[in-house]
Amino acid sequence: MANIVKNSSSIRKAAPLASRVLQDYDYWLIKNYGKSGTYLTNAKTFLKTVKLGGTVTSQLNSYAEDMSLTIQSFLRRFGRFLEINGIDFVHNDLNEKRLPIANIYVKIFIASRQDRLQGEFSSTTYTTILNGYFNLIGQDLRSFNKRSAEKYILAPTLSDYTKRLYRSVLKAFCDWALIYQGSNDKDLSSDQKAVRKGLKLISLQSLREISSIKVKTSSEQVKRYHKDSLNEKQRLQLLKACSTPSERAIISLMAWNGLRKMEVPRLVIADCNFKQRKLAVWGKGKSAKSKVQIKFFDTPIKELTKYFKKSGLKSGKLFPGLTNRNIDELIKDKFQKLKLLSSRVKFTSHSLRHTAGQIMYDKKVPLEFIQMTLRHAKMETTLVYAQKAIDRRYYKSMPRNI
Repeated sequence: MANIVKNSSSIRKAAPLASRVLQDYDYWLIKNYGKSGTYLTNAKTFLKTVKLGGTVTSQLNSYAEDMSLTIQSFLRRFGRFLEINGIDFVHNDLNEKRLPIANIYVKIFIASRQDRLQGEFSSTTYTTILNGYFNLIGQDLRSFNKRSAEKYILAPTLSDYTKRLYRSVLKAFCDWALIYQGSNDKDLSSDQKAVRKGLKLISLQSLREISSIKVKTSSEQVKRYHKDSLNEKQRLQLLKACSTPSERAIISLMAWNGLRKMEVPRLVIADCNFKQRKLAVWGKGKSAKSKVQIKFFDTPIKELTKYFKKSGLKSGKLFPGLTNRNIDELIKDKFQKLKLLSSRVKFTSHSLRHTAGQIMYDKKVPLEFIQMTLRHAKMETTLVYAQKAIDRRYYKSMPRNI
């Protein structure tokens, strides 16, 4: 029993806070999809139910089972985020009973910046970040120093964006505390004098050191794309590694026509129009009534023709019984056999969609056609393929000397 408690405690200590995970997820959604909205709300609702013990992914799968298809779609995106960031356990701090503002120091700081917060970050963001730091140091201002601040700001579980955000908020608080400590007694009320007395537990040197903390970000981290993509040779190798017609059909739909993982199990046989070379796709978060017709490419048509002949299917689901997990397992198995997985390159099922988009761009397909094929709501999303191509050509084509 003692051993179990010890292991549970170590997991909890290493696990990121649910509130931090939500901040990273919010940024990830905005960066990749342009907005967070309902996706973030559903993730928060789920995280409030998380308990220490089982992995957060297993709890997410159980939670989503009884939900509607729409909610399952929202939660699948959160599942991808957890997978990409390697988050196995989460400490649920969302249900902890505490005031929105942790202490008088945070309260007065937030009040002093109300006129500026709307143009920067929300007061909620500032409060959450400062609460997290004060909780880390046990509300003890004597532990408010560079060492504890670096531990908080530079935590390995945080994204580069979040590290910079944390650093910005703590710097703002330290700059404010420096000014507050230097305020004239005549300008302060009795309560404010008490606050200043408390703030004096933080040394001026610590405040200056925290303000000067740097968050180092390499150019490779700044240019981190949604997913890595395969080249044409690797894509063909992946198709050849498939052992059955159904596997080849699935891979071709994703790596050539760019279907998302969730879109493949939704397909029905009636969606495939070989004669008109059109494929009807039920996109993310949409109903079957809002399917979008896209151009059906040669390779998927060829592989699906073989699949129909072998399976004898005439109507109903295109891939009966197929699940997202089946697709993940299939693609991971092929990547491993081809030795495409490494610590440097992280291919996932979604990489096949990016493979389709990148190869289309490299073959001079107009961006607006790529956008239509991949069904991006915004052209900014499609432009990632152009940026990746520019980055590749820059190092190859830029003159050595000018």
